[in-house]
Amino acid sequence: MRILAKFKLKKMLSIFVILVLMASFALSVRQVYAEQTGGSPESGATSRIKTIYDHLKDDLGYGTDAAGGWGDWGAYWNRIRSASEWIPDGTVAVTDVKSGKTFYDGSRAEQTGTYPNPSSCSTQQYHDSYGAPVTQTTNCTNTITWTTAAPAVTGDDDDANTDPRTGLIWSRCIINSGGVPTFAATCGTNWSWDGTTDADNIAVGGKTAAQLCSERGNGWRLPSQKELMQAYIDGSYWNLLNPANYFWSRTEGSAASAWGVVLSSGYTGDSTKTGSRYVRCVR
Repeated sequence: MRILAKFKLKKMLSIFVILVLMASFALSVRQVYAEQTGGSPESGATSRIKTIYDHLKDDLGYGTDAAGGWGDWGAYWNRIRSASEWIPDGTVAVTDVKSGKTFYDGSRAEQTGTYPNPSSCSTQQYHDSYGAPVTQTTNCTNTITWTTAAPAVTGDDDDANTDPRTGLIWSRCIINSGGVPTFAATCGTNWSWDGTTDADNIAVGGKTAAQLCSERGNGWRLPSQKELMQAYIDGSYWNLLNPANYFWSRTEGSAASAWGVVLSSGYTGDSTKTGSRYVRCVR
């Protein structure tokens, strides 16, 4: 009996040792699932909560350790909670994003862009005020809808004056009204680019084409050559008053010349800064 008892005791001790070794091995290779609390001994393992916290803080920069509206839960939970509540923020709008592309801004709801997609225009026809009649369809601008600027300011062209593709708002023409530069529905005044030679420039104090726009306030400025050309591409012929005129741009061709564009045909060319062209502003 004594021999049998000793055998059983040794067998139980062996099993106990094996179980202890297996538990130790498991602890050495397995990650702890939750934080240890109270008087629990430190295992040396990093909990998954701490791993998530470190990733949010050190790798992503998401969340904060500070207490939130739900109270102070401790640094780890404060960061995990606040990171889960994060909402993407920015200044983008659906009209800024290419049509059909999705994005997030201001909420966690998916939004879809509406910015018109550029398209090929193999059927585009030349036209100006003296050329063959064409339509927005044959000129490939029938899918581009210009809108009215809101809020409107002094100088805005009538009705559709905002190019949806560029977001630029176009003014009426500037004329000389008794020695005062004034916005008008018709283009009746030619101006020199540098303000030195044309009689109308001299009559208003020698203002340059750029000054005629900038001094109107409200963000008005003289457009660049490419802005004028893009306005034509996007349909200025059907959306702006008096497009069949040659308008100065702020783009210089040389020290003595600057570029202009005809908004009814897209024709562009540079000419001497002392020459005469119309002025239309953009903002």
